[in-house]
Amino acid sequence: MADDSPALANPDEKKPEEPKGFFEKVGAALPIALTALATVFASMSNGALQEAMYWKSQAAQDQAKVTNQWTLAGFKRDRALMMQAAAAQLRALCGYATATFSVPVPPKKEEEAKKHAEVQSQARVWLTDQANPPPVKLPECDDELKALRNAIKTREPERDILEKAGRTDVTKISKAINDAEKANEQTDQEWDPIVKGAAALVRAQASSPVDGKAATAAQAAGFDLEERRYRAESRANQEIGFLYEIRTKISAAESDKHRKKSDFLSYAMLVAQIGAVASSLALARKQKSALWLFAAMVGLVAIGVGGYALIPATMLAF
Repeated sequence: MADDSPALANPDEKKPEEPKGFFEKVGAALPIALTALATVFASMSNGALQEAMYWKSQAAQDQAKVTNQWTLAGFKRDRALMMQAAAAQLRALCGYATATFSVPVPPKKEEEAKKHAEVQSQARVWLTDQANPPPVKLPECDDELKALRNAIKTREPERDILEKAGRTDVTKISKAINDAEKANEQTDQEWDPIVKGAAALVRAQASSPVDGKAATAAQAAGFDLEERRYRAESRANQEIGFLYEIRTKISAAESDKHRKKSDFLSYAMLVAQIGAVASSLALARKQKSALWLFAAMVGLVAIGVGGYALIPATMLAF
């Protein structure tokens, strides 16, 4: 007779694993995801730090240009004082006689006679009129750059200056500098023939067989013109130096922005790494693996070494 009783279960047969829930699947992938996220934050932090270094080097280059412009302005101011002293001595020697420039200077080429006459006429005006040469006119800046310039000129606190500079677009000040440099160069080109014509008139008047006082008065007028020219150019170089100083502050403010960004990204990286370590330890503990104990010991050693590195050097000396 057949046995209809159910078959006994085999005790050696493994039970099928229960399907993992959503949170268990996420928990297994969480350490990998957090590690990848920490790597991304570390790369972004390094990139921001490199940007900060770039802008800091740009600020250093602009500061060197500031020094060049203000050094040139100081040199021209010294030259102006020397010209002023020489003109005063010559005027005293000639008894403060009025300078006249009646000796003409012939042109080098006949086809340039008309242009030469215009230059000579303007040179006579510059030699006899104290209002010439006119002030160097640089392009006007907008109100934002003017406010930043006044903050630098009046020596406001560095924090306030950098705060204003951080709201200013660097392309705006770069354009202002380029326009000022071009205007200054154009002024030099316009003044050069007149200044040379004035020097030629002074030489011609001084070398002509006329009264010695008139020759000395002409030389005094020549030195006086040079004094006014150097002063005008000195002011222009000083204004250009202020523009470079503005860009220095803007570059420094931009560097601070990227440095702070790098700091925050570093903190985000550390948080992600802590999360990855914690989730890895939790996963290992759940699987009853001995590796979690080893990882915890390594973490404690790392904390100790890092804490030692953060101790100030002055405290380690004792």
